[in-house]
Amino acid sequence: MKTKQIMWVIFLGAMVLVGQSHADETLWAAGVTRESGWNDIDKTGPADSGFCWGIAASNLIAWWQEQHRAEVPPGTPTGKNIWQVFRQSFSNEGSDPDQAIRWWFSGEYTPMQPESSARIIAPEAGGYYRQHEMVRGGDVATCLLYCGRSDTVTARRLTHALHSGFRSGDAFWIGVYYYRPDGRRYTHSLNVWGIDCRTQEDGSPCIRAIYMTDSDDRRRHLHRIPVREEAGMLIFDCAAHPLYGPIGRITINTYTGMRLKPLR
Repeated sequence: MKTKQIMWVIFLGAMVLVGQSHADETLWAAGVTRESGWNDIDKTGPADSGFCWGIAASNLIAWWQEQHRAEVPPGTPTGKNIWQVFRQSFSNEGSDPDQAIRWWFSGEYTPMQPESSARIIAPEAGGYYRQHEMVRGGDVATCLLYCGRSDTVTARRLTHALHSGFRSGDAFWIGVYYYRPDGRRYTHSLNVWGIDCRTQEDGSPCIRAIYMTDSDDRRRHLHRIPVREEAGMLIFDCAAHPLYGPIGRITINTYTGMRLKPLR
């Protein structure tokens, strides 16, 4: 092969490598693909209108138990039955998915706002892992969960959490807020099962889109939502949300990763 041909081949190879280094990649929670492995419980009407937190927790617990079938204590509800336990055990009011997960595993429930949060109405339920080593050895939230909340959840921090979490096979719920035309601020809990990301020139990841399920969309569906950074936060980058329509900026200000492998 002539020298010029060799140099041209080397150049093309280098361009391919450069292109690959900045190519989008999709990362998923363990056992999840675009077609399967994710959970999407939906609200049914006024009787469970305030339960996005319980559904987000149910979806994560069902996913985690599916990955750890051998560790699920006998008699522990699985799959869609998890959501039915929550629906029958709490009043139809808002609460915190993290506290819901703690209650499922250890039986402990401490609402962040006792005066306005969901109340336990079936105290005999919950605590299905009381005898499990990760509960006996300490706080189940420390073993299973890592979190970020409020305005400290910058785009940089959230990107790092999602990127490193999905590389470890973890799954997430996120909290978003937005304003309706009436000026009132609304909050909502969603599940995130994967991300599209790109490696930037400095080697840092950039989240391009999230794959989420929503308890309000009344259908079993995995949404791909583009995201972008604005004012230091990650927001939904779409002119109209597939469910809520053109309601303006939807900001992600909360995340919790549920570890695939519990800390011991």
